[in-house]
Amino acid sequence: MRTTDDPRPADTRNGSGNESSRKMLTLLLSFTEENHTQSVNDLAAYLGAPTSTVYRYVGLLREYGLLEEADRGRYQVSMRVTGLARAARAAAGGLAVIARPYLDQLARETGETALVVKRIGNSVVAVDIGESPQAVRLRFERGALMSLHQGAAARLLLAAMPPAQRQSYYRTIAKTTGETDLPTEDELGSIAAGDWTESFGQVEEGIWGCAAAIRDGGDVVAALAVAGPLYRLYDTRRQDIIGAVRRVATEINDDLSGRSAR
Repeated sequence: MRTTDDPRPADTRNGSGNESSRKMLTLLLSFTEENHTQSVNDLAAYLGAPTSTVYRYVGLLREYGLLEEADRGRYQVSMRVTGLARAARAAAGGLAVIARPYLDQLARETGETALVVKRIGNSVVAVDIGESPQAVRLRFERGALMSLHQGAAARLLLAAMPPAQRQSYYRTIAKTTGETDLPTEDELGSIAAGDWTESFGQVEEGIWGCAAAIRDGGDVVAALAVAGPLYRLYDTRRQDIIGAVRRVATEINDDLSGRSAR
């Protein structure tokens, strides 16, 4: 979902290490379904880099066939990138295929947007989405990087992260953004113990969400979430949605377990 938060992973925003490589990859990842064609000035503003540097990145990405010129000095990702998309879908294929009908069912039952979210490094991404049938609904982008500590699904996955990795992530966040209002170990322990959580306005003001763990072989591999505008989600409605999310997550877990046993 588009928010005012910086969508780039925290470890791509620091000024040390392989900064040039990180910025070039960040440039490539800035192309999305909604932001599919960009100029060098657009990209320079996004990266906070000189246009001369961006021209160099664009040239290298064009050389490898990942970017191509659209029109009037604007660029778009090439069809070669679809190979990466197919590889990603194949890698996540088991979960994506199993979860697809459940997402549609959950979106219809709750009337809100349903999604499966996975952790990738220090970010989370929506693997697949069941669109809300309502006219006013939340918009998420498949594959777009989102914060690992804001939102119900993100915090559920953060709680499942090995403690040493989580503390490393916290140090990165403190160093790069100065943010200190992060979930405590006690809060994350409660989330992990319950296998679900909810959030109020963490990702964006006026948005509520809840998420339950998807497990494979006992490990948390993803989160099943539903999110919607808080103004139409009164307490009893939220409780109904929480129950539905937890029930459907259990059904997905049983499905995954059954297929693994075959």
